[in-house]
Amino acid sequence: MDDLRHFFGVIYALCRRISLSIRVFALTFIVIGIGIILTPFLVEFLHYGNTEYMITNQRIITQTGAIGIDTRFVELNKIQEVYVTVSWLDKIYGTGSIVAVTAGFVPVSAPSPYSSLVRPAIKAVSHPYEAQKLLQEAIRNSSMQKNV
Repeated sequence: MDDLRHFFGVIYALCRRISLSIRVFALTFIVIGIGIILTPFLVEFLHYGNTEYMITNQRIITQTGAIGIDTRFVELNKIQEVYVTVSWLDKIYGTGSIVAVTAGFVPVSAPSPYSSLVRPAIKAVSHPYEAQKLLQEAIRNSSMQKNV
């Protein structure tokens, strides 16, 4: 306990010797560093909390936005492939993402939650494989209705 008290006493003494301008300068870098680290998490949290997914018998509709609203429509008959991705964080929470690849889309690399190339991705879905089957069934029904 005395060692710990001595340690903090030395730190306090060093901080008192440093001028106010250097402390403010150092504090500015610390705050900027924390902001750089926390901003992606905050953006993802706002994105997650303000996103809605709708699957109709003709299309997938996604609405997202904390301030403005971005709405995307993808026709079911344009979807060529549906697959599930499960990240390590998804494994912890028992969720996954369903990715629908549309015609004319060629993935350059593996899908990433930070990439705008893969769309639409229905994220944080509990029981993603069951949801994938439902989406594939909706795609099949859509193509049968179009052929009739």
